[in-house]
Amino acid sequence: MNAPAAHNHRKEPTGVLRPLLRPPVRGLLTLAFLARTTAAVLPITLLLALAQAHGYARAAAVGGGYTLVLALCAPLRGRLLDRYGAHRMLTLMGAATAVLLGLVACSVEFRWPWWSTLPLVIAATLAGPPLNAALRSSWRTLATDEAQLKAVHSADSILEEAGFVLAPLTAGATVLWLGPRHAYEAAATAFITVTVFYLAAARRHQLGTRRPATAGPPTSTASTGRSRRWLGPLAIPGMISILLPLLVMGAVFGGTGILVPAYTQHQNATTWLGPLLAAISIGGVIGGILYATLDWKSGLWHKYRLLTLGFTLPTALLFLARPLWLLALLLLLAGLFVTPLFINAFLLIDATATDDTRNEANTWVGATTDIANGITAVTIGTLAENQRWDTALLTLTLCAAAGAASTLLAPTDRTPAHPTSRPEPDAQGTLPTAVGLPGQPTGSRGEAEASGSVPAPVEGPRP
Repeated sequence: MNAPAAHNHRKEPTGVLRPLLRPPVRGLLTLAFLARTTAAVLPITLLLALAQAHGYARAAAVGGGYTLVLALCAPLRGRLLDRYGAHRMLTLMGAATAVLLGLVACSVEFRWPWWSTLPLVIAATLAGPPLNAALRSSWRTLATDEAQLKAVHSADSILEEAGFVLAPLTAGATVLWLGPRHAYEAAATAFITVTVFYLAAARRHQLGTRRPATAGPPTSTASTGRSRRWLGPLAIPGMISILLPLLVMGAVFGGTGILVPAYTQHQNATTWLGPLLAAISIGGVIGGILYATLDWKSGLWHKYRLLTLGFTLPTALLFLARPLWLLALLLLLAGLFVTPLFINAFLLIDATATDDTRNEANTWVGATTDIANGITAVTIGTLAENQRWDTALLTLTLCAAAGAASTLLAPTDRTPAHPTSRPEPDAQGTLPTAVGLPGQPTGSRGEAEASGSVPAPVEGPRP
């Protein structure tokens, strides 16, 4: 009589890990890891290649400029997927990106003026297919409960941080081996190759697609409808509070991404380049694994605030980090909270966004980070050009302090303290409904669906 109980006990962890081991998820995680890693190598090698020819101020202007434009336009790319279909738009955008990256490589190889490289880089970035957003918007169709959804998002975020660990090390080794110009050309070739396979997998597994929303008379006011039309997921209560901590992380990412290469070259310590650039991501991998394995009994919003404070405390001490070992230590400590913050952000968005804005909502995570990234990159690049290292470190400290203050003052509890249980899929793998908007009063299912406040049912993944 005890055998069945023991059998069920052994099956429980298998049920949670099953989404990670199934062929669609396993292959998609592998392709996402390769795509993100090669994509993270591109800006590092481009910065060094342009700095070699034009100086750090102009190189930072190119890097920060295209990052800022990407941040502002990435949600529009996600909206294109939501409105015109993922299959068509991903293919068109992928083809355009390959052509434009080839032109950028030519501009680097033949040393075109920096102002001619900038529009090519911006155009290539704008045309980039939002594959990561399409992938993350599809994870919810692969999980049958909150535990599996957390497992999939955790694995995705941990692998992303692992790619960011590998990327600067790969970039540093490639630059030492090939030189900055040829390193960027090799990185662009690798990225285009991986993207081709990623696009094929996205088409096969229907990433970013959704079932059309249930028809019904709209009950929202005209002003609410206009705000949702123009602002998209930003008009949903709680989205701004989700994005605020990401602004702080973006500022630190952008500042250190420019400061570290310039400062290590100034100190004649290029051997520190790879470890320093990888410090945050190494901490992110460790923190992500710990967060995924620990059973932290608390609401998502409460955890989000504590994790934000954990990230800002070490970065608030960056004004002391003139020694390279101290800079590496502070970045490593801050990195421990990066992946858990991203995991919580995606879980909160999954509980907040509706199906008609889900791709766009996921793009705002990266876009928000990139907005602060681009602004800070330009600022730190100018300071690095003039060797104002103390001012640069103090700027990052002030960004962290502002983030900590906004976290303490921001309103919370916009969503339930514990995520609502996800409904079990039917025999065809279709989820009956998604999680409703945070703070929405409970009522009949028909009224909620008719008002459009509850996401429409979505189709399950194909095996």
